[in-house]
Amino acid sequence: MKYGKTLVASVIFFVLVFLTTYLSTQYLSLQPSSSCMDCSYMRDVLLFSITSIFVIPLIVWIQKRAKLGKVVLSIVIGAAFVAIVFFNMLNLFQERVSSWSSYSTGDELLAVLLDSYLYLTVGASITFFVFYKILKVR
Repeated sequence: MKYGKTLVASVIFFVLVFLTTYLSTQYLSLQPSSSCMDCSYMRDVLLFSITSIFVIPLIVWIQKRAKLGKVVLSIVIGAAFVAIVFFNMLNLFQERVSSWSSYSTGDELLAVLLDSYLYLTVGASITFFVFYKILKVR
């Protein structure tokens, strides 16, 4: 994948991560953050999502070394999407809900999973199909 296409793919991946995180944790937008009382919900989602920009170049680099096929590469990108979005949602939940009460780690994971499984499934499917269509693997 050329540099321009990698950049476009990274931006697409970032937008998908940002939108899925934003929409799936919208119910937390009115809760104050425990780490930054003046920080907006949008800022937190943006900061948590910004790391996703570096995922596609890393996966492209791994693909060049491992010679992964189009389907496998799309599955890897979909799995990375699920992991990043789940981590983002977990961090937002910890900052805006569980830090103000007495959640255990298991309760946090379960609460985030139950609140977001539909968003994760739909987002991962969209990510898989988008990258399956735009990827050109030799």
